[in-house]
Amino acid sequence: MQNNQLSTLIRRRRALHVWQEQPVKQPSYDIVWMQFISRYTIGSHIHGFYQLFWPPMRRRMRLLWALALISALTVLIYITYLLGERHQRRHFHTIIADSRWPIRNIAFPVIVVCNKNRLNWSRLPEIVQRYNISAAQQPLLERILTGYDAVSFARFDVFATLKDQPLQTLNHLNFTQIAIEMAWRCGELLAECKWKTESVDCCELFRPRRSPYGACLAFNEVEQRAIVAIESGSGLMVRLRLNEAQHAPNNLEMKGFLLNVLEPNVWFDYPIEVLPDVDSTIGIRAVYHYYDEDTLSMPSQQRMCLQDYEHVSEKIHTLQGLKYMMENCFAECQQLYMLRYCNCTMDLFYPPSDHVACQLKDLPCLAANNHRWENYEQPGEQFYVAQAKTGLICECLHNCKSLTLINDVRKRVQSPWQRVNVSGRKSGRPENRSMLLDVYYKRFNILVYKTSLIYSWMDLMVSFGAICQLCLGCSIIGLLEVLYFGLIDVPHFCWRRYVLRRFG
Repeated sequence: MQNNQLSTLIRRRRALHVWQEQPVKQPSYDIVWMQFISRYTIGSHIHGFYQLFWPPMRRRMRLLWALALISALTVLIYITYLLGERHQRRHFHTIIADSRWPIRNIAFPVIVVCNKNRLNWSRLPEIVQRYNISAAQQPLLERILTGYDAVSFARFDVFATLKDQPLQTLNHLNFTQIAIEMAWRCGELLAECKWKTESVDCCELFRPRRSPYGACLAFNEVEQRAIVAIESGSGLMVRLRLNEAQHAPNNLEMKGFLLNVLEPNVWFDYPIEVLPDVDSTIGIRAVYHYYDEDTLSMPSQQRMCLQDYEHVSEKIHTLQGLKYMMENCFAECQQLYMLRYCNCTMDLFYPPSDHVACQLKDLPCLAANNHRWENYEQPGEQFYVAQAKTGLICECLHNCKSLTLINDVRKRVQSPWQRVNVSGRKSGRPENRSMLLDVYYKRFNILVYKTSLIYSWMDLMVSFGAICQLCLGCSIIGLLEVLYFGLIDVPHFCWRRYVLRRFG
């Protein structure tokens, strides 16, 4: 019995000795790789990823989990592509950002007053004497100045009668300067001025100004005063004197005035007509519209608006010396069309610039091409709108920050006993009719609109994070872990294995 036990012990010790003398086998490359991946997947934040490398997991289950992860990753990639495409489309929407923005934050509008009869004809003898006009030249001079008395942009047909006239005899004269010298002074055209209910000298409020309607008078263009009152009579009140006795006798156009109510830094807009013997009140409401900061990274042609500081392209222009405004772009477009067809521009209508000014000999050309600038066309409009005449095609974008003034014009016809001379109403002489003009704010507040991207980069990040949670259950930290594993850990592991096999 003891001998058998001793024999068994000897055999076991021999087997142990033989096993200890055997060389230790290094684990295979596949095993080491699986162990390396398993160490990562144990703490991975991507749901289901550890199932692929869990040692007890069967091969069929690994295949199913692999298919599930591939499907989730495919859905993630596809939806991410759709989100990126949606972001690239850059669609806009406009919402009301503020309905109670105080109107005191903006300057009172610029009021431009133009007599439809641009010239004070009583100064004609002074002009004849100053420029040494002979008796033979005076009829031609009167015909020219009668045209200047009624001219405005797209009304160059008033110069049609100058065709085949000896214009070279007076071509040396600067008729823009003559028209400015004969223009109405503030004391001749305006009276009884009030600002904020206080009487003020009209010449302290109004300054001479050029416009597409000739030489005019402008209020608040430089000072940019502001008010807070909203009732009638709280803004600007002025009496407009017609002075019919001093009008050009051969100008048979309708009498009256043209008014422009403009945002500061805007050159012109479509005018409001003031007829004789009609008092007018203009209640002004304002609407402000701006594009938010997320849209400013986009090209101006895509967002369809232009910032003040943005570079004006070859097709989009503005008046020299003035910042970009859509109306200023249209004014510069007018000049470019005149330069295109007549090689000059009517400098009486615009601020000083480097463009060639039209001389007397160029006026028949403007009259002959007057039909070209009677209408405006939008680029591409000819494919959808049937027009018998061509028009001005001006590629002008809106301002990214724009103020729209809405004018509520109310007119009241004067009673017969009110149509009297301003300087002597008791005399009852109706030779110098006048009209009362009252311009005021109608509301305390401005309606503010904001245009923004429907789908901004922040929305893209939120949506991407949500789809990552839905498909893989991971966050940005989890994605960073995957990137770190793939870009740092795996190359380091491969390099160490290469060094061990190469150098032992």
